[in-house]
Amino acid sequence: MGSLIRLFVAAALVAVAIIVVAVGMATNDAALAAPAHLIVFVGLVVLYLLPTGIAHYRDCSAKGWITALNVLLGWTLFGWFIALGWAAGGKVRPVTRVVSTSRVHPVPGH
Repeated sequence: MGSLIRLFVAAALVAVAIIVVAVGMATNDAALAAPAHLIVFVGLVVLYLLPTGIAHYRDCSAKGWITALNVLLGWTLFGWFIALGWAAGGKVRPVTRVVSTSRVHPVPGH
């Protein structure tokens, strides 16, 4: 008998939730679409700053200039594509590797 009551309570809660969402959609469409608009906005900002992210990820030698071009002229799309191409094909800083030339023997005399 207890599980039947829990089933009715759960069904009633789901029905109330559906009614609340339906009434909310009927009276205020903009408030329900706000999270979707925020997700789209954040996605567009990430896409807009993609050349800057690529330049910093690749550690380009001109990443400051790429960032400036992207932020200031990226809205023209021409500047965005120039920044993207520059970030993807630009020179990267050389990696300096330290190589030890001395030989160290773990056991003296070997």
